[in-house]
Amino acid sequence: MRTRVAIFAVTFLLLSGVYAQIPSVQINRENRTIAVTADDSVEVAAEIAILELGYHSFAPSKDAAYDDNVRTADLILKAIAAEGVPKENIQTEKLLLRREEPEENRTGKPKPPQFETRQTWRIRVPVRQAQQLVDTAVRAGANELDDTQWAVADPIALQGKAGAAALAKARQVAEQMAKGLGARLGQLVYASNRAPAMSLWATGMVNTMQTTSASLSAKVEQPQLTLYPQKVKSEATVYAVFAIE
Repeated sequence: MRTRVAIFAVTFLLLSGVYAQIPSVQINRENRTIAVTADDSVEVAAEIAILELGYHSFAPSKDAAYDDNVRTADLILKAIAAEGVPKENIQTEKLLLRREEPEENRTGKPKPPQFETRQTWRIRVPVRQAQQLVDTAVRAGANELDDTQWAVADPIALQGKAGAAALAKARQVAEQMAKGLGARLGQLVYASNRAPAMSLWATGMVNTMQTTSASLSAKVEQPQLTLYPQKVKSEATVYAVFAIE
């Protein structure tokens, strides 16, 4: 019996701690309030591009594969630096050196072993510089371009705009409810903002580019890659309690 009482007491304390974080609304004649939950979002033009560029190669020996990758990577990084990109805006994303297991060819004999190397970087630049940087890196030897992300310089400000939009919507809903009750909406008593988790690198809210966001132009003589920046979207859900008069 004592064990059961102890378990019940611990469980009660744990649940009390959880529910203490959620404000409770007392339902009685003295409490004249309206509680509303509303969500909204805000979209703005991207200000920052986060590019993932790299070099991927194969060679018959480990040393040859390693040397080739290091040499080409050095050329790529020097070309990127020449575009004015600071080192703190470059991160190593992937680094790979491995031996591929040989497979049998059509004659039944095993193929010669191959060594695979890959080196990729995430590079953060202003949107206006993204196009030129991709072209420069590819000319320097980059042969991989993965998902591009679009960001804003101040994600907190964008989140604040989304929260304000959600709160305005909550007030509109509460006003309609108050009219239906034959009352007038009063002051805001309580509000909370639940925002989705943000994907950040160097304080930037980001949206991932779909594969259709980059394309090659139709010019046959000199095809060029074209980037189409996405809008950056921030969402917010607001729980608000208003007094009614």
